[in-house]
Amino acid sequence: MQPNNLTALDFDDIKSSIKSYLRTRPEFTDYDFNGSALSYLIDTLAYNTYYSAFNANMSMNEAFLPSATVRDNVVNIAKLLNYVPRSISSSKACLAFTLQTVQTNGAYPSSVVLKKGTVCSGGAYIWNILQDITVSVSPTTGIAVFDAVTIREGSIVTFSYVVNTFAPQVYKVPSEDADISTLVVKVRPNESSTEFDLYNRVDTITNLTPTTRAYFLNEGEDMRYEIKFGDNSVGRAPTDGEVVELEYLVTSGAEANEVSRFNFIGRMIDNNNIVYQAASIEITVKEKSQQGDAAETVESIKYNAPRYYSAQYRAVTAQDYAIITRNLYSNASSVVAYGGDALNPPVYGKVFVVIKTKTGSLLNDATKKDIQADLRKYAMASIDPVITDPDDIYINLKLFVSYDPGCGSNPAEIQSDINLGIQDWATQTQINNFNSTFRATDFEKAVTLSNKCVNDVSLQTTILKYLKPTPNQTNTYCISTGSDLYNSAPSQDGSDGTTCKKEPILLSGTFRTADRPGVDQQFEDDGFGNLRTFYNTGTRKIYTNDTAGTVNYDTGQVCFGPINVIGSGTNIPPASAITTTDPTTGIGNVSDPTQIPVDIQIPVVFVPANTTTIPASTPGTVINIITPTITVVPVGTTSPPTIPLNSLTPTEFNQTPTTIDIPDIDNNGSISNTSCF
Repeated sequence: MQPNNLTALDFDDIKSSIKSYLRTRPEFTDYDFNGSALSYLIDTLAYNTYYSAFNANMSMNEAFLPSATVRDNVVNIAKLLNYVPRSISSSKACLAFTLQTVQTNGAYPSSVVLKKGTVCSGGAYIWNILQDITVSVSPTTGIAVFDAVTIREGSIVTFSYVVNTFAPQVYKVPSEDADISTLVVKVRPNESSTEFDLYNRVDTITNLTPTTRAYFLNEGEDMRYEIKFGDNSVGRAPTDGEVVELEYLVTSGAEANEVSRFNFIGRMIDNNNIVYQAASIEITVKEKSQQGDAAETVESIKYNAPRYYSAQYRAVTAQDYAIITRNLYSNASSVVAYGGDALNPPVYGKVFVVIKTKTGSLLNDATKKDIQADLRKYAMASIDPVITDPDDIYINLKLFVSYDPGCGSNPAEIQSDINLGIQDWATQTQINNFNSTFRATDFEKAVTLSNKCVNDVSLQTTILKYLKPTPNQTNTYCISTGSDLYNSAPSQDGSDGTTCKKEPILLSGTFRTADRPGVDQQFEDDGFGNLRTFYNTGTRKIYTNDTAGTVNYDTGQVCFGPINVIGSGTNIPPASAITTTDPTTGIGNVSDPTQIPVDIQIPVVFVPANTTTIPASTPGTVINIITPTITVVPVGTTSPPTIPLNSLTPTEFNQTPTTIDIPDIDNNGSISNTSCF
């Protein structure tokens, strides 16, 4: 008799199938009696078959990337896609060292070297630099400044192999806690030689010659990486007796993040061979430790490997640029890429890559240029990648909550619970990220559920964006909310030639212009699609320009100018830099352009048409929720109108407001071009 159920994997089904077979054999009679010896033999056979079937099923699952669960199996499949999983990453901090040198023969040294290796201790960890750093010394003060020095947590380890081609040889990084981004591969002619060739890591055989000093990297067993060299056809192969030297950093990963205090324990030597101790060195922490991370997880490998393979070492689609950028820049929390043709007006021939960092800081210019240069290696010939900052849009919420006084909670308790509820809502939603949408219904629900005494919730919603003009240049500047704006009087469109007044639905903060440097101006809309500028004298508005720009109420786009802005808010030129001919109107000119502020931003507050759903304006837009103003009042108190006409207060946002934030890493470091990151 042939088995009638070959697909049975359950123990009971297998046992039943065996019994069905024995019924066809007259030699056995007690197989169906649970107390018999034959019954125990059937159990043993069923167990053995069950385990064999289970192992066979699991083995087949491990052969495919979506169903594999064992890391070594996932990594082996990823190798077929030429994907190298990310190793553990060392934590990095940004420091500045100021050294007071000493004179030799009446003169200060010309240069000082900060030696490679251990430089600091901090937070029970050791911090290193991977290369010597040399700076010049001021000949007058004798001060040497090592600015924006990146230090890494861990221990620098060196491991060597003597090449033996007569036996199979695998060059492994012995530690599973090695930060592979710090790996340096050198090949020396012999063990006694101090000369070496530096080998560079490559991912593809393109452009490799028989003499190219290059190596390939992949993850081996137990999360230990393996180095492979060429075969003298594609890349040079080391010969017998040569020494392969591996230098890398063994690190604690994310455990060393958030360290903000460091002590100098390194070596500084000037050109006169004088060694300086910690007492002569002042440390300034520019960025506390960050970006330490664990090795890439199995789930991440399964997600990224096929997508990285689909890019095929070239960037064609927008997704290719996003995937490759994420691989190039480890501090990227989220990346979005889109073609210039998606913009209005379109910008052809460019792909815009927007990076939101793990630290929350903006990329400095040097980092942007480095990433752009790396992306051009993958880009199509006619496409120019451009790294841009996220387009931040701020939603300002004024929250009015009525409560039942007899419920048992006072206003302070209710407000505290509301803040906790808002924080929980923020954690569970996609705020502060790309492709997000603010939904007022979800927000109001979180507030209502935060405390049982909350009776009713009312919101005033406005949108805040910043206009960032170039100082002392006449230009037109455009910003967009990405959604339509409120119309205070829809029945009036101005087509009948009437001069009926409509209430403004946008208002800017104060700014100074080159032709009126002595007075603070603002701009607002007239309700009919025009911007007009004005200044205040007492309680009156004095309009200075009725055609200062345009407003598209359907798209939310505002274009301001042409205009020459020289300051905004409190960030204005000093009195010594301007000449005012009319103190009342502020008319005058700029007498000293060198004193004009560099970083100018004008806050603009809008009333949206739809306050329940506010989408991102561009693919690179990040929606930020300003920490709400909460008013708790007893039931029966009349709430203010939901549309805040005549009560826009942009000047309170001269400084970037505090937002509800769920950052990956809390970092308050500098974002200037002298920053490390």
